Amino acid sequence: MSHSTTPFTLLPSPSSDRAIESIRRSSPHSQPPEYNIRRNWPGLFGNSLLIMLQDPQATHVAGYQAFKAMGRQVRRGETGIKVLAPITRREPRLDAAGQPVRDDRGRVLHRTQVVATKPVTVFDVRQTDGPPLPDPKIGEAVLLTGQAPAGLWDRLQDLLGERGFHVHRGADLGGANGYTDFGQRLVMVRDDVDDAQAVKTLAHDLLTAPTARVGGVWRAGCSDDTPRGSVLVLFVLVVCWAHRHGSTWEGVVAGWQELGSGPRDVKRLAVPLVGAVVAIDEVPGTALLDAAGLPVGEVAEFFRSMLASGASVSSLRSYGLALLRWWRFLAAVDVSWDRAGRVEAQDFVLWMRMVGPAGRPGGYAPATINHGLAVVKAFYADRLAAGQGPLVNPIPEAAHRDGRRVEAHHNPMQPFAPGPRAPLRQKLPERVPRSIPDGLFDALFASVRSDRDRALLAFWVSTGARAAELLGVSLDRIDPGEQRIGVHRKGSQRLQWLPASADAFVWWRLYEARVARPAGERALWLTNRSPVRPLTYPAARRMMQRANDALGTAWTLHDLRHTAAQRMIDDPHLSLTDVQWVLGHAHLTTTQLYLRARPDEVIARVLQHHRTRAERPPVPLVPPGAAGYRADVLEVLLGGERRG
Repeated sequence: MSHSTTPFTLLPSPSSDRAIESIRRSSPHSQPPEYNIRRNWPGLFGNSLLIMLQDPQATHVAGYQAFKAMGRQVRRGETGIKVLAPITRREPRLDAAGQPVRDDRGRVLHRTQVVATKPVTVFDVRQTDGPPLPDPKIGEAVLLTGQAPAGLWDRLQDLLGERGFHVHRGADLGGANGYTDFGQRLVMVRDDVDDAQAVKTLAHDLLTAPTARVGGVWRAGCSDDTPRGSVLVLFVLVVCWAHRHGSTWEGVVAGWQELGSGPRDVKRLAVPLVGAVVAIDEVPGTALLDAAGLPVGEVAEFFRSMLASGASVSSLRSYGLALLRWWRFLAAVDVSWDRAGRVEAQDFVLWMRMVGPAGRPGGYAPATINHGLAVVKAFYADRLAAGQGPLVNPIPEAAHRDGRRVEAHHNPMQPFAPGPRAPLRQKLPERVPRSIPDGLFDALFASVRSDRDRALLAFWVSTGARAAELLGVSLDRIDPGEQRIGVHRKGSQRLQWLPASADAFVWWRLYEARVARPAGERALWLTNRSPVRPLTYPAARRMMQRANDALGTAWTLHDLRHTAAQRMIDDPHLSLTDVQWVLGHAHLTTTQLYLRARPDEVIARVLQHHRTRAERPPVPLVPPGAAGYRADVLEVLLGGERRG
């Protein structure tokens, strides 16, 4: 006989508390948040079934951080219990006309909406060590209230009927919520509980009671050695399946075994587009928001450390986007950032290589993958240096073939030799800078619409400045008399005056004569449309996209910098160090990339070589009338008749 009481309490972790509270504040209804979520969030009823499936003896479950806050520690090697938590997104509130609702100060009001769910890990109190729990009521049975999904009781009852069991409701069950009598093939459920609790108890007996005879011994349909898979899929198989699809009990067990534990299938992994990287007024000026729309404090500390070490604002945003990608992946695999290890890092790389962003086949570029790994590694190294832990850096270090650190005990008299790639790092293809041939640049120049755009193209292709560097120039940083323009270099932010062509200044004068510059506006480049404001990088990129659409090409703004560098490299009057200074390269080896022959030029020269050989007149083997040889001697030498 099997009794079913399932006395457990589900306490959310602190992060879940914030998510639920945000739902409660933003919900227009008065019901508890778990009932507002409806289809996407199974709420306490679904999580109760999930806990029951994985650990029927659970009495009090909570997240790792929640137990840690109560002074208890999860024992090493314990297997967590998977439950479902909501993934939320902040959206502006809209009125009946579809317009944003604003407060008294004119700020747009937002609401938090559940867009999906994700599996999270909780533990039972039996899996932890520490002082007694502060709440004396923890561990007492908590009965579910409310209605169960329509028809779910009948379907579960039919499943037990298929195995020869009868289901009855009774009043006095000896203090248990339900029990199973295997001799009489009878399942009893209390009749003084709400429908939600009754269905939960019936599902418990269905999943844990022996329902098949194997070798003369009753075996449970889901025994202890049955491999566990994804609990989200398990929930669908056991509950939604039973209610909607009507499969047999053997189908549940077979499906459960098929979902056995093993490596993650990254191709089927659904990475949610949650969180964001935003600019804030407080130091460090950039923040990473989690799925609940709250700043991640550990990343903020990392950004403060970077800013104190001289990092630029653009570097913080670049690092933030890489960490956002890592945070989204960890949310998809249900691993907190402080518990990620080598397996998560490996799966992260596999996902970036084989899946990548939505709408872009082939995954991320190798350089993007390596940059993301470097950022994640730097973040964990910073947290370890700050004394936060226990932590393990999930990104492995490069190791020498004999096990020592790479370049350890390096001889300063010898150059650094390239070593083996670190684990998980991608092999980068050798790339030749892509410059625009003169004829195609003339077509590009003719396709732009305004004098401002022509002036920008002329400055980019003559100064070699980066696109953002030139767009950030102010009125006091241009000197037509000396034919120079001052830009602040990327990274160092130092001011450097670059020479530009005369044509660039001519087009700039034409643009200045027509621009309607607002009073006090110091930005050199402005928008052509109202309201007039400084020209941004996305707007300049859109200008290039329009030209590409008209020409059927795919040039980028950075290709203009490569074009300027290639033109200067091809000029015999300029040395390699001159080009290095103009481009602002810190190392001469970077400028040497432009010395490599471009494939189109090599192909053109080889084809000209073949044409030259084909047009060359044939050379006779023996020129007629060669001086110094008589005809009879030539006849003998060339195999003629022998003379006696």
